[in-house]
Amino acid sequence: MLPTARLSHSANPLTPIGFELLCQAAHHAPELTLLLNAQHHIQYANPAVQNALGSLPTGWAAYSLIHLEDRAALALQVRHLQAGQTAELPTFRVQHTSGRWVWLTGRVTHFLENPHVQALLIHLRPASRSQDLHRAALARISRALSATYDVSEVVDAALNEGLSAMEAAAGGIYLLRPDGQVLDLIGHAGYTDAAISGWEQFPVTLRTPVTDAIRERRPIFLRDSEFRAQYAHMYEVHARTFQSAAALPLMVGANVIGAISLAFHDDRHFEPGEQEFLLTVADQCAPALDRSRLYHDLQREQDWYRTVTRNASDIVTVLSEQGVIAYESGAVERVLGYSPTELLGRNAFELVHPDDHAPVQHALARLAPDGGPITATYRIQHRDGHWVWMESLGVDLRHHPHVRGLLINSRDITARTLAQLEQAQTRQALEVSERNFRRLADNSSDLVRQYAVDGKVEYCSPSAWDLLGYQPDELLNSDPLHVVHAEDQPALRDAFLRRFTPEFEREKFEYRLRHRNGSDVWVETSFKALRDPVTNEITGFIGTTHEINQRKFADLKLRAQLERYQHLLNFTVSLEQLHSPVDLATEALRQCLNLTEYDYGYAFEYSERTVRFLAKAGDPPLPGASEEALYDLPFAASIRRALRRNEAYFLEETRAVFDPPEPLPRKRWVSLCVLPITRQGELVAILAFGTDQGITTSPGTRQLLSNVSARLSHALERQHHLAQLNTSREETLRALGLALEYRDYETKGHTDRVVTLTEQLGQALGFTGHDLDALRWGAFLHDTGKVAIPDAILLKPGQLDPHEWAVIKRHPSIGYEMLHHIPSLPPGTLEVVLYHQERWNGSGYPRGLAGTDIPLAARVFAVVDVYDALTSERPYKTAWTHQDAAAQLRREAGVLLDARVVDAFLQLPVFGEAQQAHNHDRHSP
Repeated sequence: MLPTARLSHSANPLTPIGFELLCQAAHHAPELTLLLNAQHHIQYANPAVQNALGSLPTGWAAYSLIHLEDRAALALQVRHLQAGQTAELPTFRVQHTSGRWVWLTGRVTHFLENPHVQALLIHLRPASRSQDLHRAALARISRALSATYDVSEVVDAALNEGLSAMEAAAGGIYLLRPDGQVLDLIGHAGYTDAAISGWEQFPVTLRTPVTDAIRERRPIFLRDSEFRAQYAHMYEVHARTFQSAAALPLMVGANVIGAISLAFHDDRHFEPGEQEFLLTVADQCAPALDRSRLYHDLQREQDWYRTVTRNASDIVTVLSEQGVIAYESGAVERVLGYSPTELLGRNAFELVHPDDHAPVQHALARLAPDGGPITATYRIQHRDGHWVWMESLGVDLRHHPHVRGLLINSRDITARTLAQLEQAQTRQALEVSERNFRRLADNSSDLVRQYAVDGKVEYCSPSAWDLLGYQPDELLNSDPLHVVHAEDQPALRDAFLRRFTPEFEREKFEYRLRHRNGSDVWVETSFKALRDPVTNEITGFIGTTHEINQRKFADLKLRAQLERYQHLLNFTVSLEQLHSPVDLATEALRQCLNLTEYDYGYAFEYSERTVRFLAKAGDPPLPGASEEALYDLPFAASIRRALRRNEAYFLEETRAVFDPPEPLPRKRWVSLCVLPITRQGELVAILAFGTDQGITTSPGTRQLLSNVSARLSHALERQHHLAQLNTSREETLRALGLALEYRDYETKGHTDRVVTLTEQLGQALGFTGHDLDALRWGAFLHDTGKVAIPDAILLKPGQLDPHEWAVIKRHPSIGYEMLHHIPSLPPGTLEVVLYHQERWNGSGYPRGLAGTDIPLAARVFAVVDVYDALTSERPYKTAWTHQDAAAQLRREAGVLLDARVVDAFLQLPVFGEAQQAHNHDRHSP
C-alpha cells in the first residue's frame, strides 16, 4: 500500500514564478493536475488528484504509481516530447492509495526548459467509459452469437457492435473458401458501393492488411503513417476517406477461416484496451461463423436424407413399443394412399387385417436390441378400403438415440402374392384332374411311378429315360430311394414312414435325383395315397415327378440376392451405430467378405502419406514377415495411380502386384481388390481384399464395393462434421464464460480454473458422457446473470448495503431466465446456473434449498466455486494457501457444503501434489 499523507506544495523563494502561477490556477480545477521535475518526481498535485487517487507525498516518483504493463508506452511518449510541445497520453492505470487501479488518460506539456516553470505539466481525466462500452458490446455480441446459427446474424452482430464501440467508419468480414486460396466478402457496413466494388472476392496472395493478417496469423493495426508506408497502392485510393485501419484474423483452434477489417476516418492510435477488445470480438466471431457453416452443412445433409426417404419405393416406418406410428416416409402415399403425417399417432394394428394380427404381433415380439432383422408378410388396409399385401423387415432400434423405436421397411407384394395364390389354385386343380389323366401317364413328360404298400416300384413311366437316363424296367421293384441324392434320403425316408398314417392324403417334396451319368437333377414329386373305395385303406401310392432345375436355380439365386440385401441392410444399420475407425473398418471387411467372392482382407488408416494397420478379416496371409512389412510394399504403378485417383482397383491373376513384378502365378492373393476410402475428397483409409483362386470379379461385386466405399466415406464425413460442430459449441460456451470476466478484471482466469476443477471432480464422482458435458457447461455459464448487475454494485470495492446485496442475489435467477430458452442446454447445466449459490443448511439463495434437495451438479460446482474464491486474490483479501482453503472446506462440510463432495474434491490427484509440496516445506531445515 502507498502512504496516504496529503500532498501539497509549500512556498519556496527559489520556486519559478510560472510554477507558482500554475499551482494556483490548478488548485480549484476539476482536472487532475500534476507538475513533475526532470526526474519525473511529483512536485505538485492539485486537490482533484487527492480525490481521485488519495493523498500522495511530494517527491514520489510518478512511474512507481503506474502499472508495470503501461510504463513503457508512457515513457516513450514523454521521451519524444520536444520543449513547449503538448502530446496526448495513451490510456494507463494508476494505483490508488487504497491499492485498487484507476484508468486515466490525458495530455502532457513540456515546460522543463522554460525558466519560469521548469516542470512537466500533466492534465489527467478518468478513462473508464470506453472500457464500459467495450464490455457492454462484448456482452451483447456474446448473447447474439450464442442464440443464432445464421451467418448473416453473426456478421450483423459483430460489425454493428464492433463499429459502434470503436467508433469505426466502416468494416467487413471475409471468409476463406475451402481451398484456402480465395477470400469472399460475406458482409460489410459503412462502405459505399464504389468502395466495395472489386473486393467481393480476391486471392489471398494479394497484399492487403486483411490477407497479411491471414497469412501471418496475427492482428494488424495501422495508423495513418503506417498505412501510407506499408500499403501505398491502397492508401492513394482510400486516403480521402479513411486514415487508419485494423485487420484481425478469425481463428478456430489453429486454423484461420477468415478475417475482420475496420476502417477509421481519424488517425487512430490503438490503445491496448482497444486492441484487446477487437481481438476478443474476433475470437467470439470465428467459432460462431464456423459453427453456422457446419450447421447449414448439416441442414443440407438432413434435407438430402429426407428427400431420398420421401422418394424411395419402400415405406419406412418408426413404431413405438406400443405400436404407435411415430414416422412414415413419403412412399406411404404412393403405396397406401395416406399422407406421411396422416397416420402419425395412430396404432399400426388399426390398419392390419384382423386375420394377420397374431403373426404380426409374434414377429414384433421377436425383435430385440441385439437381434437381427425379422420379416413378416401381412395385409394392410389402403386408404380407399381395399387390402394390400405387404412384406416388412423390422429392426429393433429402441435404444438408438436418434430413432428410439422399431424401424420397419415395407414393400407392396400384392401382385406377387396374388400370383402365388393363383398358382396354388391351379396346382390344386391339376391334382384333382390327375386321376382322369392317369391312363395317359405313358405319354406324359413327367415321371409317373406307382408304389406298392411296401414301397416297391410297381410302375414307371417311359419319361424315366428322358429325366434320369434309365429304362422304366430298371426302376421296377427297386428301393425307391436308390437314385435319391444321399443328403436328401433322410427326409424322404421319414416321409415314407408318414404315408401309412390314417390322415395321409398327399405330400410334395423337392429333392435331388442322381442321373445315370452322375449329375444331379432337382425334381418336385407329388405323392398321393390310393385307397380302397370300400374300406378306405391305403392300397398303394402314385408319385408324379417333374424337373425343376430352372426354378430351383432361380430360387437359389433369389435367396442369395435376399441374403445380400440382408447383409447390406445390416451394414447400413451398423454404420449408424459404430463410431470408432477400427469398428467401422472391421464391420466393412466382414460385410464385404460375406457379399463378395473374396476370402480375406486388410484395413489400413492413411494419413499424410503414412499407413497404420486397423483391422483384418478372414485370416489373410502376410506378403512379408509381419503386418508392418505391408507399409513399405512397392505396389505396381497402376495400383498407386488408382489410389491417387480414389478409385477401386481390381487385379486379376495374370497381372503383377508389385514393382518390380513378382513371379507369376502367385500362390496367395491370386486375385486382389484395393478399395480407397475418402473423407472430403482426401484418402483416409484403404481396404484390400484377396483370394487364393483366380476369379473374374462380377459387375455386381464391383458396384457393391463401390457403394460400400461411398457409404463408408459418407459415414466418416458425417462423424467428422458432428465432431466439429460439438467442438464449436464447446468453444462458444467458453467464450461466453470468458466474456463475463471482462466486467471484473479481479476475477480473470476464474472461468478456466473452475471449469477444469469441476470436470475433474465430476469424473471422480462418476459423471460421464452427457452428464459430464452438462456439468462442465454449467461451470462455463454459472455467472451469466451477472451481465444484468449494474457495474456500481458488481465492481464496488467496499461492503455492499442490504439493497445492493439483494440485487447481487438475483444473478442466479437472471442467468437461468436468460439461458433456459436455449434448447441445446441440458437440465444439468441450468441447475448449476440456478442453484450454485444454495447451501447445505438452507442458508443459500435464490430458493433456500437444503441437503439433497439441491441438485448434485449444483452441489459439486458450489465446492469448486468456494475453493477458487478462497485461493484467489482480491483487493479486500490475499489468496489463501491450499492447506488453509482445504481446512475451511472441511469446516463448512455438512454445514454449507455437501460433505461427500468436499471429501472427493480434496482427494483429487492435483491436490495430492500440493500436499506433498507442503509436507516437504514443513520438514525442510
